[in-house]
Amino acid sequence: MAVDGGWAVIPLHGIGGRQDLPVPFSVVLVAAVATLVISFLVLMWRWPTARYTGVSGISLPRLTAVLDAPVLRWVVRGVGLGLAGWALLALLAGPDQLINPIFGFVYVWVWVGLVPISLLLGPVWATLNPFRTVHLLLARLARVPDDRGAAGRLPAGAGVWPGVVLLGSFVWLELVAPNRTTIAVIMMWVAAYAVVQIIGGLLFGSRWYAAADPFEVYALLMAKLSPWGRGPDRQIVARSPLANLATLRPVPGTVGFVAVLLGSTAFDGFSNSTGWIRWIQTGDKPGVLVATAALAGMITIVAVSYSLAVYLSGRVTGVPAAGQRRTFIHSLVPIVLGYVIAHYLTLTVFEGQRTLILFSDPLNAGWNVFGTAHWQVGMGFFAYTTAIAVAQAGAVLLGHVGGVVAAHDRALAVAPASRAVAGQIPMLLVMIGYTLGGLWLLFSP
Repeated sequence: MAVDGGWAVIPLHGIGGRQDLPVPFSVVLVAAVATLVISFLVLMWRWPTARYTGVSGISLPRLTAVLDAPVLRWVVRGVGLGLAGWALLALLAGPDQLINPIFGFVYVWVWVGLVPISLLLGPVWATLNPFRTVHLLLARLARVPDDRGAAGRLPAGAGVWPGVVLLGSFVWLELVAPNRTTIAVIMMWVAAYAVVQIIGGLLFGSRWYAAADPFEVYALLMAKLSPWGRGPDRQIVARSPLANLATLRPVPGTVGFVAVLLGSTAFDGFSNSTGWIRWIQTGDKPGVLVATAALAGMITIVAVSYSLAVYLSGRVTGVPAAGQRRTFIHSLVPIVLGYVIAHYLTLTVFEGQRTLILFSDPLNAGWNVFGTAHWQVGMGFFAYTTAIAVAQAGAVLLGHVGGVVAAHDRALAVAPASRAVAGQIPMLLVMIGYTLGGLWLLFSP
């Protein structure tokens, strides 16, 4: 919203609150728990055997030929590189004010935007990734395979742990860091991130990015909920999203990565509550240290509660505990998606538009490169507060229902039939806890 030549910042997390729900909040909580329990009971009755084992999907060879064409891939790489370069111009030469589009580019277009892109188009982010493109070009110039690095292969045990560390640093930047909407702070993080990606690529080749680029790891997780996947012959196949999700092959660090995603989103809701803000403002302890501890605490709660549920499930079913934490981690991915939609819906609609407008003039020099500089942010969406609140609550609930279905199917595949249902109860209880906690944090007063 334009105000005196600048931009008014509206409290986007306050749109779609408890007061906008069509029924009392207590009724929403009861209905959410009832929905999960009923879903579980229906699955027991109507889903007696695992369905998502050995899923191949509908092969689409013609689509594969088009999308795997080198020309199209280079066009997509060029788009990713061009957007990154334009954003870099804003970062290095743009004004140190909120009218600089770099903030919306990083915190909304990249961080949130990769979710709908991955859901609609599948694992396209790996091609869009500008660091992969730069690495590939350098490898071509040096006439060496792009997967070859000076230090050889990345150890298998590394998994995505480098990505977990960088993801943790990013969510700290987004949610905790003081002055995070200043050029100096975001430039320091981007510089460190770029150095890690470039050096890692030189040392370990292109495989580094699937392990250490948090945006790529995140995008690949979300792409597992798209209808597009690859068959054993590398042909593109169409599958149901949950069938595609079952093809996720977790590696070391995947559990930690998902825990950071869920825990940081929970902290995002918690840190916007009136009680937290008042306590931080009136407390005598350093706000950054307290917030950092709270963020770490939320992530720990997710990791411990999930691990405990898997452990108890293994005790009930008699399935060895080794590897079980990874076996069921795919069931939390729909929950991540539900939380992202609920928490970032209004922010994305508003800031996404605003960034598009500002992107035409990144230096505030009177440019109109993309023809959007004189557009206005459409505010009509924000008049429907009840619809927004219902959509947010629905996203959280549907995400958990998807998680229950995914966990149920996997339990039938790995546990003895006589114990599989009973073994799911610990996970169901944890998901009920996540649902209640997620709704409370989303609609916290």
